[in-house]
Amino acid sequence: MTVPIWPIFLTDMGGALLMIVFSFLCLRVVHRINRTRPGHLVWTYLLWVSVCLAGFAVSRSAGHILKQFLILSDQAVIWGYIRPYSGTINTFLLIIVAAVTLFFERIWRIYGQNLRDQQALQKAHTQLLSLNENLERRVRERSEALARHEKEMAQADRLASIGQLSSGIAHEINNPLGIILGYAQLMLRDEEVGSQKYEDLKIIEKHVKNCKTIVEDLLSFARNTQTRQDHISLHEMIDQVVTFIRQHARPDSVTIEREYDEDVPEMVMDEKKIKQVLVNLIMNARHATGTEGKIHVSTRFDTENQKVAIRIEDTGYGIEKKNLSRIFDPFFTTKPTGEGTGLGLAVSYGIIKNHGGDIAVESEPGRGSVFTILLPAVKGNDIQSVA
Repeated sequence: MTVPIWPIFLTDMGGALLMIVFSFLCLRVVHRINRTRPGHLVWTYLLWVSVCLAGFAVSRSAGHILKQFLILSDQAVIWGYIRPYSGTINTFLLIIVAAVTLFFERIWRIYGQNLRDQQALQKAHTQLLSLNENLERRVRERSEALARHEKEMAQADRLASIGQLSSGIAHEINNPLGIILGYAQLMLRDEEVGSQKYEDLKIIEKHVKNCKTIVEDLLSFARNTQTRQDHISLHEMIDQVVTFIRQHARPDSVTIEREYDEDVPEMVMDEKKIKQVLVNLIMNARHATGTEGKIHVSTRFDTENQKVAIRIEDTGYGIEKKNLSRIFDPFFTTKPTGEGTGLGLAVSYGIIKNHGGDIAVESEPGRGSVFTILLPAVKGNDIQSVA
């Protein structure tokens, strides 16, 4: 029985042609990807392998096709001469594929090491940037702290110089004022109430008392007093100050709101002096607010830094930017002449500093002001007595 050769011929020819088609399709895809990612090691390797395999497919398929045609034309002897060359070409192409694979395996190892080195350098670069940012931040914080300390030292020197001057002036003026007031009050006894002379003497008495108030403020500013150590409830003290202001201030529509942090501990401070500070700040807030508005007094305990913050916020006009840096200077006031001595905030500043605290202000014209007092929550024997 004779087997027909056509099925074998068609299968061999079809397989050879499909091998060529598929190998070139793969080469085309790899070439396109390699163009989009030039220099990528994996795709470069696949491109070389695809070229070699495409050459192998062409060589082997061409050999099979030539073999079939020679056999069909009864020239099989010629194929016997060509066959060694075709096999050699195929073997050579497979050797190239193997060599490319070994070469790229070595390159891949070097590439991996370079990639790890690059990642290590990138990590070190990131760490250096972080350290540099941290260093810049610390330098900036130290510079700001140094500027604050220099400002505080200048303020302290200014207060000390003005205090000495104020003390001398106050002592020299106080005695004559006392004599004038005494004689004016003696003369009032002999005058009929309602007479012109009586009214004139009352005017003298009034203005002498105003002068004595200013002198007392000067003495209070300049006087060296020991800081007392009283155990007090801060919230009860604020309530007392608010009640006092409501009883003695002019009637108006200003609302004083209070918001307390229940975690604020009992504190040790000079109650009389801290009350003086609170009275000064709340009265200033009332003056800034006018006849209608709101004053918000709140407390907060910072457990991490062991400090208590007292915020006094008003809805008044606010403070001009040009005046913010001067509001704690002695004798500086934005009130009309005769309505303020400019000593209230200077005295308050000194009291808070003597307690180891700080006082700051935030303000914007048209949006009110916020005064913040920071006081340490310390034991009684930690409070320093300052002259």
